[in-house]
Amino acid sequence: MNVQDSKDGLSATMRRTLLFLAGGIGSLMLGIWAQPRFTPRKTETAEQRVLFPELSDASKAASLEIVKYDEELATLAPFKVVQSGGVWVLPSHQNYPADAKDHLAAAATELVDVKSLDVVSTSPADHETFGVIEPDPDKIKPGMTGIGELVEVRDAAGTKLARLVIGKQDKRPASTETGGRSLRFVRKAGQDPVYRIEIDTSKFTTRFDDWIEKDLLKLSPWDVRRLVLDDYTLAAVESGGRIRVEQQKKNRIDLAYDDKDAKWSIVKMEAFGEKNTPKEEKLPEGEELAAGKLNDLRNALGDLKIADVVRKPAGLSADLKAAESFSGDPEAVTSMQQRGFLPLTSGDILSTDGETIIGMKDGVEYVLRFGAATSLAEEAKESGTKEQAAGADGTDGTSGDTAGRYLLVMARFNEGLLEKPALEPLPETPKDPEKDKEDVGKPAEEADGKKDGDAAAKLKQADEAEAKAQAALEEKRRIERENRRKQDAYDEAVKAAQKRVRELNNRFADWYYIVSEKEYDTIHLTREGVAQKKAAEPEAPK
Repeated sequence: MNVQDSKDGLSATMRRTLLFLAGGIGSLMLGIWAQPRFTPRKTETAEQRVLFPELSDASKAASLEIVKYDEELATLAPFKVVQSGGVWVLPSHQNYPADAKDHLAAAATELVDVKSLDVVSTSPADHETFGVIEPDPDKIKPGMTGIGELVEVRDAAGTKLARLVIGKQDKRPASTETGGRSLRFVRKAGQDPVYRIEIDTSKFTTRFDDWIEKDLLKLSPWDVRRLVLDDYTLAAVESGGRIRVEQQKKNRIDLAYDDKDAKWSIVKMEAFGEKNTPKEEKLPEGEELAAGKLNDLRNALGDLKIADVVRKPAGLSADLKAAESFSGDPEAVTSMQQRGFLPLTSGDILSTDGETIIGMKDGVEYVLRFGAATSLAEEAKESGTKEQAAGADGTDGTSGDTAGRYLLVMARFNEGLLEKPALEPLPETPKDPEKDKEDVGKPAEEADGKKDGDAAAKLKQADEAEAKAQAALEEKRRIERENRRKQDAYDEAVKAAQKRVRELNNRFADWYYIVSEKEYDTIHLTREGVAQKKAAEPEAPK
């Protein structure tokens, strides 16, 4: 290779390097150009910087509405939480009760005394650039970009205290004035100026599970004492040219848990044959209870999360009994059948995948009836946005396992779960010692001339008898008091359990619940899941 070729090769390499460098600089300049540009103008006074002076107290907030724009579906997704009749509810989920007081206060607090750092534009033409176009169906056109998120707070009278359109994030380094928090471009709905403010947008969540009491059963797994696993299915059977649904029972396993020994035991185990005829069974040699799976079931009950809810039809009571008029309501019956539940003319309700009964040490018994499988994404599509489905399985609502299972829940009081008070028998009442003393103290002439010594001895015996009788009487009174205390404590436990049952059923009464398929698999054990092969015993050393 000659010197000229070497120079040409070097020149080519340098040209390629310069081209790459120019491309990188171009990309950097393009990024800088794409970032919303503005010339900040400071407002003059602190009062002018407060965007919503009417919202000076977060406790005034009685409703919060958040409207987001779903770019994929090109639709608006509103979410609202309101106070109705002294109760917080979610209209997007058929007025399901919301555990919203603290959350709403936190969201409203973000807008209390919120101050603009500067004015970045006063021109409506810049609204798209800064992403603060109001998500209003009358103003949005197909293909439009730059649509922001609307947050609206009202008081109990319906007066609008704040309406803020939140736009793009200002990704340039924050000044010390912001304390390192997120900076956003915003504007007051209905007004042209665009501001830059410091705000925590995570408070304006539209996820369903962020606004409710997620713990469905609200029980402690350590208080579980009994489990009944009733495994059955429903099958369509043709008879006389007509199709009817029959219950096909498989197994029913009654288990007890001893918290002192931390051990499960079988109370009764039945298998069912033709015509649902029961036959009691025992675990065969070589098998034992799968304590690990039973403990997983118990622990899962203490953390059973609500993924979604659907309101039940009217006429279905808190104790899961169908009123007489219910079976004659085709719409109500169809609602139940679509979700895997069958109301009988007797008022009882069967489910497609059996039930689990949980007995607690306080006398409360939960009945969980498992219905049809469903899709959390489909339920969210019917009732709200993708964000409302997110979180049920740890995903963002766009991917992952979104399978769920319908669940009917009720509570009832089971007196057999409470430990009866051990009442002590009362001792026999001693005879009256005062009568003996009167006999001893009669005049000597009435005692046929008995010696004074005999009288003194008898008087002493009478005193001792009186002391013993008094002690026996005090013991009897002590036992009566202790028995009364034990009985009162038991009666109070009964009343407390009955009260808790009423409270739980008030919560459960109106709703089908949906839990994730993963949690369903944990709490719905069959005969195969309850037992396992015994571990091989280690060989004795030779």
